[in-house]
Amino acid sequence: MFQKSHKQGEHVAIVGPTGSGKTLLGLELCKVIGARRATDGRPSRVTVLQYKPRDDTLRQILPEKEWPIIDHWPPNYGQEHVIVWPRGFKPSEASRRQRAVFLPLLDTIYQEGGQTVYIPEAAHFERPLPAPGKSGGGLGMGGTMEEFWSGARSLKISVISDTQRPRQVTRLMWSEPAWVMIFEPDDDDDLRRVAEMSGFKRDVFVAAHRLGEHEFLCVRRQRHAGQRVLYVSRVNVTRN
Repeated sequence: MFQKSHKQGEHVAIVGPTGSGKTLLGLELCKVIGARRATDGRPSRVTVLQYKPRDDTLRQILPEKEWPIIDHWPPNYGQEHVIVWPRGFKPSEASRRQRAVFLPLLDTIYQEGGQTVYIPEAAHFERPLPAPGKSGGGLGMGGTMEEFWSGARSLKISVISDTQRPRQVTRLMWSEPAWVMIFEPDDDDDLRRVAEMSGFKRDVFVAAHRLGEHEFLCVRRQRHAGQRVLYVSRVNVTRN
């Protein structure tokens, strides 16, 4: 359904606790979009950002041959699908060094348009930078995230992003996307926040509590038609 209905410029927001399958879902959606052709006949441009020191799910879903890791921007010719993954920093340096990579990259993507970008754990990108020499904190890119959620659609940029706690991110993450994927949050207050913004307040709140393992709700907002549709789906998680 996503493959047939998603249009370039439509955003996707995913919420769910650790282990629910939200990262797997987001990466699979990147593959769906990446399998398309852009207006120039080449594969659609999809950029995946990653900030964690290690992520086994990412490499299981996006093989290195098809999704190379790059450390510079722009990618080389023919690298339409890439992972930008700055690593090797001390914990006290990581946030500032990653921000120095991601912020100009997103500025360039915003100016170029016509691309898809996957941003893992939106709350980490929005949280303020830690004090100098301290670890923890986020990347201090809340303003950039808000600009992408609110303005990138008209530039034919699709944002796919996930988070564990919907109250720790901008409300634009729930009001702007055409697609909202909801795994059952651990906290009812978190679920209420997403349900209120979904257009199916009561249905989402009730149905989310009935979801099985790795099942999720998909809210499809069709702005041009003034319609909203609610689906139930699941991700298949293979445990090694």
